[in-house]
Amino acid sequence: MPKRLRRGLDLVETGLLVALLTAMIGVAAYQILARNLFGGGITWGSDLVHVAMLWATMVGAVAAARENRHIKIDLVSRFAGPRLRRVAESVTSLFAAVLCGTLAWYSIEFIRVDFEYGTPGLGDVPAWVCESIIPVAGGAMALDYLARAVWPARSAQNAADDQPDSGETGP
Repeated sequence: MPKRLRRGLDLVETGLLVALLTAMIGVAAYQILARNLFGGGITWGSDLVHVAMLWATMVGAVAAARENRHIKIDLVSRFAGPRLRRVAESVTSLFAAVLCGTLAWYSIEFIRVDFEYGTPGLGDVPAWVCESIIPVAGGAMALDYLARAVWPARSAQNAADDQPDSGETGP
């Protein structure tokens, strides 16, 4: 992916996460104050916090997958040689791609059912719109892990290219 496009996506992702977290904290704090001072809060406040949490979780998961920073058990890389390490990374990336693809696939069915039944979501926004981040994020993570499984060296190089320069010069 071109660096300019990646930086642009990073800015959008960061802005979205900041906006979601700010909204969650602001609404939750207001709800606490309003309940204690006025005896009630915003009727949809709790629902907004839940939806914002879902979106923040999924956007954060996409960011973690892209940067290869998900939780992992890294036993093989400690004891295996470079070739076995690359094979293990490809296999685990392929497995993660299948899991994320499965998440995306079945969440589309989940959203279709909510769409058909007109499940209420947040105020006038139907539930399927609030849940639409699930297949999008699952699909994005599946593609990222699939690319890492098929082209591990290129994915590792892209991750290395994205690391900030320490300012040191090599020999």
